[in-house]
Amino acid sequence: MNTGYEIKQLTEEDISYIETKIGEYAYSMAPPESGTPDEEQMIFRADDKDGNIAGGCIVNIHEWGRAVLALLWVDEKYRKQGLGSMLIKEAELASREKGVRFMCLATMDFMARGFYEKHGYTVFTVNKDFPQGHESWSMSKRIDKAVSDYVPVNNSAVNTFTIRPGGKDAEEIIADGLESYNEQFAPDEHDSISVSKKLVDQSGNMIAGVIAEIGGWNECDIECVWVEEPYRSQSIGSYLLREAEREAKEKGAYLLLTYGCDWVVDFFKKNDYTVRGELSDYPKGHTSFELEKRI
Repeated sequence: MNTGYEIKQLTEEDISYIETKIGEYAYSMAPPESGTPDEEQMIFRADDKDGNIAGGCIVNIHEWGRAVLALLWVDEKYRKQGLGSMLIKEAELASREKGVRFMCLATMDFMARGFYEKHGYTVFTVNKDFPQGHESWSMSKRIDKAVSDYVPVNNSAVNTFTIRPGGKDAEEIIADGLESYNEQFAPDEHDSISVSKKLVDQSGNMIAGVIAEIGGWNECDIECVWVEEPYRSQSIGSYLLREAEREAKEKGAYLLLTYGCDWVVDFFKKNDYTVRGELSDYPKGHTSFELEKRI
């Protein structure tokens, strides 16, 4: 490694630059699918007859025809009435209208895998001991294909609640409600901790960067690694990745998680990451992967 290089923390400006370059490169490999927004968030709230929020969900639309059901929560006193099913159907309908092919989500052993399976979702990634002492799964469903709707045994919610778009107030209630539920089983140990780094040359110019963050369950998410084109094929990306991993371990992380499409997966495999799961035909004609490394 060139001793003239120096490792520094990434700035917000650096992160924005790297994310832009990663996006440009990804689109050169797989152009955006027609009609699907690049990034968009949808919030749905379920109101009781008095206008109180009884539950809700948050959906993030991504490029290449994918939506992530990021959060789904129903107030405990309103569960087992079909309200969760109403929210999923609304989220899928709105996503389908935006050109989404895949709906994805993550769930854990103290949540509702069986509930999602009833709605046609299947597991494509198994995460053992994440959070520690538990098991979690990534699930997906093709919503561009005809699938029979699941009807709950108790479907009284359709006559009791109204689903409508929500705003910031609904987002906070949904997030707080789900966080409170999760805390009973796997409490966060701390706020997120950035271990993002960059490599600069003697003139202070960034030549490579890694965006990474330790979550509250002591997992470290490696969002991306970027190396400027003239410096590629010199093991710079691997060097910087190892530095981020070293700091993550020092700060208590036990598990490294990342994801990538087929054009980057070999880089992570070379750095001892193993495939946890894969999603075929995402983007179209490609495969995306979820990977892990235990530290």
